[in-house]
Amino acid sequence: MQRSKTITILTSPTPKAPSPTDSDGSSSPTITKKPPVQYRIEERTRTIYVSSDVDPMKWDQHSITEILRVTEIADAEYDQSDSSQSHPSIRRSKSQPMDPLPEQVSDPRSVTSSPGAREHPPPRTTNKSNRRQTRIGPSLHVPTQYAPPISPVRLTPQNSYEPQRVLFYDKNDPYYGFTNFSTHPVVYKGKRYPTSEHLFQSFKFHDHKPGLAEHIRTCSERPSVAFSEARRFQPEVRPDWLQININKMEESLWHKFTQHADLRAELLSTGNAELVEASDKDAFWGWGADHHGRNELGKALERLRAKLRET
Repeated sequence: MQRSKTITILTSPTPKAPSPTDSDGSSSPTITKKPPVQYRIEERTRTIYVSSDVDPMKWDQHSITEILRVTEIADAEYDQSDSSQSHPSIRRSKSQPMDPLPEQVSDPRSVTSSPGAREHPPPRTTNKSNRRQTRIGPSLHVPTQYAPPISPVRLTPQNSYEPQRVLFYDKNDPYYGFTNFSTHPVVYKGKRYPTSEHLFQSFKFHDHKPGLAEHIRTCSERPSVAFSEARRFQPEVRPDWLQININKMEESLWHKFTQHADLRAELLSTGNAELVEASDKDAFWGWGADHHGRNELGKALERLRAKLRET
């Protein structure tokens, strides 16, 4: 915010002292012209530093806008008060003698030196009233006097420490326990299911094909086998499955997360973050290949998270 403006002043010639009386008794003063002397007047403004007792990482956009607005106002007021003070300092160019400025100056840029004037302009003084502070809210302020520079500010969400989106799917990534394929056994009506995927797939046959439901539970410890077997018997799936499948997923997740304290704590630790099953193969339970799928598993986990907070 520091700027300067240079003004050049050209002086007028100074008359030479009268020469001795000529032979005819008359005096004839002569004037010897000297090359004009250039002076430069630099008009400068101060640098403003912003400091705050609020962590810069927690500044919001409104505060930043207020800082810029108040700084511009303070800068304009400083210029007005500065123009009413004494003349700005004048620097000499090279080593030539300096001709003084007139005693009363209204515009320093239109000044020419006056012959015979020897009174130097008064030094520029500092007006302490310019050292002021403008408050912005209860804790943020903009000092117009010098303050040590602070580190650069990068605008971020106010709660940037909390993840905005949690992705889960890959076995080697965090939150794999949120998937139905994690090795967390589930007990349902006194029977053990190797994974929540086993329980969910068996729900397709529980009421009308209990033998197939038991087959899904015991076919293998691997969830992928339970998934394949349920698909193999697709014609036997209950006819209303598409109307109740989300409810059955929520039921499977409830038993899984209430029976494993570590999973419950991990789910609650996500705060209010969006939960997304990052599966490129499933646009219903996950976000699909274009990442715009329905993500029904993630939404079910978010509802479960809210329910667990109430219990």
